[in-house]
Amino acid sequence: MRALKSEAVGALFLVVVSALLRATPLYACDPCGMHNSVQVPGVMNALRSTGLEPQAWTLGVSEQFSTFRVRNENELRTTEGDLELIRNLSVTQFTAAYNVSSQVAFQVNAPLVVRNYDHFERFAKVRDTEAGLGDMSFLGTYSPYSWTEVESRAFIAGFGGIKVPTGDTGSLTRIASQDGSSASSDIQGRGLTLGTGSVDVPLGIVAYGRQGRLQLFSSAQYTIRTEGAADYRFANDLSWSAAPGWLFILGEEESIAASLVVSGESKSGDHVNGELLSKTAVANVYMGPEMFYSLAGRISILLGVDLPVSTDVGGAAVKPETRSRAMVSVAF
Repeated sequence: MRALKSEAVGALFLVVVSALLRATPLYACDPCGMHNSVQVPGVMNALRSTGLEPQAWTLGVSEQFSTFRVRNENELRTTEGDLELIRNLSVTQFTAAYNVSSQVAFQVNAPLVVRNYDHFERFAKVRDTEAGLGDMSFLGTYSPYSWTEVESRAFIAGFGGIKVPTGDTGSLTRIASQDGSSASSDIQGRGLTLGTGSVDVPLGIVAYGRQGRLQLFSSAQYTIRTEGAADYRFANDLSWSAAPGWLFILGEEESIAASLVVSGESKSGDHVNGELLSKTAVANVYMGPEMFYSLAGRISILLGVDLPVSTDVGGAAVKPETRSRAMVSVAF
């Protein structure tokens, strides 16, 4: 019986921290959405999994490195106007979460964004880099339902909050301040800016189920956008994921699991000065493996890779290639 209890505790901890660290399925289409990465509902269930006293803290850091491919660079060299095309994008996010109870928690996310891009200006290409703080988000989570037995486990939780415009909007302001026709051709929908200049509202739901060693984690997030810097309004976006997985090792000392993550992102075109930017619409689907490891019920590590299986970037010059993820969490 004690062995069964240890296995159940180990499985529950694995599930909870996986939910806490799972940033990738909730990364949305553009950097403005990436800043809203939400690691929930793990924080609200930490008490049940680790035996911590109330008011427990969880600190985490996650890294997502995304690469993009330019579809026809020779054609772009003929442009006479300014044009920025993202090459790769790094988002390092620091998270602090506080458990009020086993059902309620609050957290703050602070992203550090580095964007490497090519700048085309009057037939010349220059490689450039921009780095700085992105848009911070403040979130609350609530778990209305949780069910646990030795061989099975299920829970559902919702979250919501606010994203504030702490990130720099210099590059967005520079491009979007042009007249509508120029902006429509120059804005290519990806990696525009460190911050949006807007106050946005991320809302979402997560669900988990386990039977024996087989598990399924699913999530969905919808972000409501407002108008930001330079009269630019990013479109509302939806991101979702489903991650079936297998628990190989369960225990109080260590746990190991593997999952196949299928995720998607979609949004319509953005607007600048009230005019639609057709090349900013996105509808992409990704798939890739994910590995998770926890040590002593306190330190957890997650690694994953996402590959695009279906992409629709609305005619933009850049398309996504890969997303690599690395995440670490410490509970105390």
